[in-house]
Amino acid sequence: MVAIGVLDSDPSMLEHEPQESTIQFYYNRKKSILFLHFQTTFDVACMQKMLEEELAQNTYGHFLLFNQRVRNRFARMLLFATQVCHIIVFVELSVTFDASLLMIFRALKIVRDKYILKFLPKLVKNSSTGTFLGKSARLCSPRILFLFENYPDGYEKTSECISKLEFEVEDSIYKMLRNEFIITNNSAMSLFSIPSNKRFVYYNTDIKMREDPLLKSISLLQDFLEKNSFKEDDEDDLEDLTPFKGFGKPLTQCNLERVHSSAEETFLKKRNFMDLLMDHVNEALEMGFDDSSTKFKGKNHFVILPAKAWYDTFNLLHRIFIENPDNPKFEANDGDYKAYLENFNKIMDIDDEFFNACCDTGLQKAFAMYNNPTLTHYSSTVHKKLVEEAVSLYMKYARGTQKTINENKLREMCERCWRNGKQQCEILSLRGNPCILPKHMVTEPSEHSSGHVFISTCNCGRTQGRREDPYTIRHANYEFYEYMANNCSLCAKVKKVHFPVFEPSINDYRAAEFEQAFPKLSIIDSIDLVDRRNMRSANSFASDECSQPLTASQGTHTNLSLVTSDELCKITADVDGQSSEESMNELVIQVKDKNDIKADEKERSIYRQPSTTEYLPGMVHTESPLGLLPRFPSWSLACVGPSSVYSHSTGLLEHFQSGFLSGANFLLPWDVHVRLEHSASWAYENSRLRKMGEVFILKIFVGCEYECPRGHRFMMSSADKVLRGGSGIMRDSGSKIVYNNMPLYFPCPSRSHKADIGQLMRVHVVTPKAPVNVMLDPKVRTGEREYIFSMGLPNPPKLTQSAYWILRLPYIYQGDDGPISPPSEITAANAINYGCLMAGMFGVSETEMDE
Repeated sequence: MVAIGVLDSDPSMLEHEPQESTIQFYYNRKKSILFLHFQTTFDVACMQKMLEEELAQNTYGHFLLFNQRVRNRFARMLLFATQVCHIIVFVELSVTFDASLLMIFRALKIVRDKYILKFLPKLVKNSSTGTFLGKSARLCSPRILFLFENYPDGYEKTSECISKLEFEVEDSIYKMLRNEFIITNNSAMSLFSIPSNKRFVYYNTDIKMREDPLLKSISLLQDFLEKNSFKEDDEDDLEDLTPFKGFGKPLTQCNLERVHSSAEETFLKKRNFMDLLMDHVNEALEMGFDDSSTKFKGKNHFVILPAKAWYDTFNLLHRIFIENPDNPKFEANDGDYKAYLENFNKIMDIDDEFFNACCDTGLQKAFAMYNNPTLTHYSSTVHKKLVEEAVSLYMKYARGTQKTINENKLREMCERCWRNGKQQCEILSLRGNPCILPKHMVTEPSEHSSGHVFISTCNCGRTQGRREDPYTIRHANYEFYEYMANNCSLCAKVKKVHFPVFEPSINDYRAAEFEQAFPKLSIIDSIDLVDRRNMRSANSFASDECSQPLTASQGTHTNLSLVTSDELCKITADVDGQSSEESMNELVIQVKDKNDIKADEKERSIYRQPSTTEYLPGMVHTESPLGLLPRFPSWSLACVGPSSVYSHSTGLLEHFQSGFLSGANFLLPWDVHVRLEHSASWAYENSRLRKMGEVFILKIFVGCEYECPRGHRFMMSSADKVLRGGSGIMRDSGSKIVYNNMPLYFPCPSRSHKADIGQLMRVHVVTPKAPVNVMLDPKVRTGEREYIFSMGLPNPPKLTQSAYWILRLPYIYQGDDGPISPPSEITAANAINYGCLMAGMFGVSETEMDE
């Protein structure tokens, strides 16, 4: 209101708190003008206050939501102003016209044509002023004037430049309003009108209009007090404190100053917005406004009401346009008015509708990209990747308040589409590979298929074949090798060791149920548990028919599996007189009387009867319940021929053992010193080798074979080294794998696939030509619970002399809590952490006379 000049003092001196939706009245009696100051949300002070309140109440949401509330409140006040005012002055703080107002003007034009012209004449018809307002139900089509309070930088403040700028802005505004059909030829049908032959844009050039005189006076007073003395040079500063320029000076001097003022300065001083405003006011008071084109001249509606009638009209329209919409409990009786109240915000929120349309377009494109018809089914990993790609495409289109809502909707649509026909089964195989078939119901786990095909070798090692990724432990450790045995000429001829399996005695036999989490057992406890199960324990085996066990390190005896501590001390004392080299790998064989052995076996057989109604669901390990047997053997032990089939100079040939990598097809020689100590009741006259106290050397060839999924087979020369040829193999090379834990998994040395992992699948043993039996008692430790798996035989099997034996280990290990999947990645440094074949699996026993 400063530019209009109706305030009796500066705004800084007024005690007024800006409040949105407040209307202030200023009446100029002399000119008969009533000014209405609409305080709207577009006022900076009101908008700031509204924003602070919402932030304090934590009701501020998306920026667009706040912008909609601010804009809609402003639009209601502007629409109300077009009903009760003859002239509307729009004050703009910037130096250019705000083009965003066009959207508000256009929306209000739609609201007026669609709703207001229908319900407003009916609502004011029965009022005292209804007859004066006419069909348009308003005083007139109000003229709108634009007041720009700031002058743009870079423009000269001359009459020519100012006039040129104002004319250019008027043309620009008029064209924009005409293009948006806000201004039409018939001003009665327009939201407001623009004069065709009068100026309606004014740029303020007075920079002092917004100055605060109180602050300026305080600043000048402070500067004056800070000066020590007053001099004549400070005369200019004193003039700033005078009420007007020339105060206290001779009149002639003042007249001379006025004379010297330039024409441009005079023009700027005379410029006043009230002069422009009064031109329109005088026209209104004299003849009214007729801003229609020539075709519609003379049909304009213009009413000037008395103060009392206008005030009654103001109250009625204020209740219709401001009070009722702000009241959430208000219910309109008129259908058109009710439709206006319901649809006003929808029409005003055009940008929100546009952004929603953009979100819908992005949603459709994103879902179409996800729902690719070429992909019939896919895994959850692919599903998540496709969803993220669809969301990324959607985000290129999405804007506005529905952005997050539609994103969640898109994710739900993709999830629903995937689950309704495109979901992959993904049941993991025993090797950790998902089923690639569509989600399906199965009666047997073997109906799943991961699509992975591996190359594996039969029990005897002669024939290789393709195998599907197993889903059952039976297929992994038994059925595949039975199928390969039927297609291998050697497997059908070999001598096999039969493993005890479950034999049901009833039809409704079932798997045993027991606690999954057994307490951890130490090595000593594991030996005691085996002793309680009356399997061939370390103590009884050593005392009956076995020599000293293999040591964990050369030249040092330890109690791993085959002797007790007392017997180990006794053995160690007997060989103290020998050198360390002579005692290295030396085994002492003590043989009991044959009748005593049979009596012990008969006594133990009473406690060895397994269950015939419940079977062991997993594999035999040291924590398995007593008296339970598996339904099928997971191990294989077979004699594939005489010892002569192996030549240490050529290694394992392809026609006998296929699939070995070059240089990794040799067994390791292992020399063992044996001393025989016969009991008094044992004699064998024809034996020239067996004499009391005689020591002789057994040459045993051993090898730990690894096999990768591609069918590559290779031997290990130590726990961390792959065998690289037979020329450098020493006599004691075998001791490196006998006396150390061998890793269950090791990286395949083949260069074609660095990620292939070789698994310990076979132990090769070539027994010597001597009247002794090599005995095997393998223990495999694997899994997070560190299960110790064994073959489950009551006694360690005896391997016949001068023969080639192959022990095939399980392809998949299964404990009480489910299968143990092989690692996906492994290195030579951490291979031992994923499982191992424990040291101490070999032993030597005297050949019985009956044998």
